[in-house]
Amino acid sequence: MSPAPRQPRSDRRLAALAFMTGILAVLVFTCYVGGTATESRLDEPDPFPAVPAPEAPAYRDDGPLLLVCTDDAEDFAERNEGVVYSERIANERLQDDCLADGFRDLPAAVAAAEPDTRIQILPGHYTVDAAIVVETEHLQIEGVGDSPDDVQVSAHFAADTVLTAHAASGLYVKGVSFGQARGAALRLTAVESATLDEVGAFQSDGAGIHVADSSGVEVRDCRAEAADTAGVLIENSHADVIGCEATGNGAGIEIRGTETTASAVGNRLHDNTTGLVVADSGPAADIAVTDNTVYGNNTDHYALLGTAACETDAAERDWTGGDLCPDRTYPSGVGILAANGTGTAVTENRIWNQQTAGIAAWGAPGQDAGLGGDRNTFSENTYGVREDGARHRNRLDVWWDGTGAATCFDEPGTHRTTPAVLPACGGDVARIAGDPLRTLKVWECGLGDGDDPSATCDWLGARFTDRLEFQTAVAFAAVLLFLAGAGWLGAARSPNPPRAGAMTFSAIATGCGALLFVLAVWSGRADYEALAVALWGGGWLLAGRSWYRAGVRFLGGFTVIVGGLAVLDAIDRGVVTLAPMPVSPAWLWLGLLPLWTLFALGAAFGPRRREAEPVQVERTPVTAPMSDRWDW
Repeated sequence: MSPAPRQPRSDRRLAALAFMTGILAVLVFTCYVGGTATESRLDEPDPFPAVPAPEAPAYRDDGPLLLVCTDDAEDFAERNEGVVYSERIANERLQDDCLADGFRDLPAAVAAAEPDTRIQILPGHYTVDAAIVVETEHLQIEGVGDSPDDVQVSAHFAADTVLTAHAASGLYVKGVSFGQARGAALRLTAVESATLDEVGAFQSDGAGIHVADSSGVEVRDCRAEAADTAGVLIENSHADVIGCEATGNGAGIEIRGTETTASAVGNRLHDNTTGLVVADSGPAADIAVTDNTVYGNNTDHYALLGTAACETDAAERDWTGGDLCPDRTYPSGVGILAANGTGTAVTENRIWNQQTAGIAAWGAPGQDAGLGGDRNTFSENTYGVREDGARHRNRLDVWWDGTGAATCFDEPGTHRTTPAVLPACGGDVARIAGDPLRTLKVWECGLGDGDDPSATCDWLGARFTDRLEFQTAVAFAAVLLFLAGAGWLGAARSPNPPRAGAMTFSAIATGCGALLFVLAVWSGRADYEALAVALWGGGWLLAGRSWYRAGVRFLGGFTVIVGGLAVLDAIDRGVVTLAPMPVSPAWLWLGLLPLWTLFALGAAFGPRRREAEPVQVERTPVTAPMSDRWDW
């Protein structure tokens, strides 16, 4: 009598189907919740209604006049020598008047000034040992040299600032250079209406020109150099920076603060660590970065931290050699950076010779309005072309971590970007979390305290195999190959293993994808990175299909889902940004991978599943009747 046929395992198939349906439901729910969150970020009401800012004051030639001059005749003659002839003769007459009844230093003149006073400073080098504090309204301070270098006021690192203006509305400063301060060379705080025209700042153990909590400020035609932090720093203010040159600083210009409304127009930024930084601007921000020339911002001073060069007193440091001791980590090799900024328009800038990226942008993952890199527009910038028309490529033209709502790029002139495709303006891409690897890099290497910079960030000096993303890529490739092998081992241990040669194309695709991913990350080629993800995703689709047909239905189906999400991720990276996705598709397969690993390891190394033993049928012996026996 033949054994009874096995009953189908409908209960296991039903559980597997329920599990797969649950995973898909979670993915759909994630997209829905994420989309709602990003919509709320865009629809967030403006908590800071715009208030008209006061206008910056204009130059005037009336009012009481005070003269400041040096009694060093040789210094005056040397600095006055380069002034235009007619003005040089006028300065010599003013020098005689000043020696008769003027002031020998600027602090004394400021102390004697009344509202609406003009202070003229004749060419020379002036030393102060304490900060000059300006609190007089409508004060005008002007150097009468040919350039700010002809009239220098220095603290020789004996004071935190050289000149500080606090609540001094209507301030106008022109043609004077301030420097060698332990903090900011020139600082404006709580000022309503001020103009800094042709002002210089040099050798500052902080910012060069710092404008904080002020409004109606215009910084025009300035020069800022050799500042540990930023040449020009605009913080929580309404200010415009126009036509300035910043070189040899941590950041050429930095605009930051949740209450900042500012513009940077027509500036020349070169040989800094980062050219221009917009950081932590709030939901009401309106920041315009337009028509700037940005090039060669590739200096790396982080290796000096902790050495004798930075542990000596600021007065003993080799400032002429360009040594900086950063107290804030700016990414080296970036032209324009938008870090956790909102409401920034970066348009019509010319950027070349940047060893990291012409433009870099990132946001803070999450749902806090205004802190996720939202509403930033990058358009019509010129990359890799110098002013004389010669080609000088950036390593990358654009680097974006993928985070932000309504952040878009209208940049047809880009040569190479990360990711390989960027969301165009006019779409509705909104991401609360960008690419995992780039998010990890921002978390480890973003703007922060310069006391302890990460040793794995190429932005901060790491090279070759020390780089964070390369180490992560190698670890991921090794884990990926191990898991793929574990899955095939689990399928081979099943009662009905895949036929010989079934894993050939899957193994080739997965192996090539893992190797190409490492090479792509090493070289910074986002298009190769997308191809690598597509290869291993396709390899896992083939593997899952084979395992499902071999009877390992649960693991096979789960593998198909992970592989499909990887292919979706590759499309998002290299073909078109998928607008309905509130997070990078990489987060989806990355989130499922740990659970998939448990099932794959269980199938590969757990107890071997055997075919069920057939049911034993008891047979009743048959006794033949006596008449049927053959009796010998």
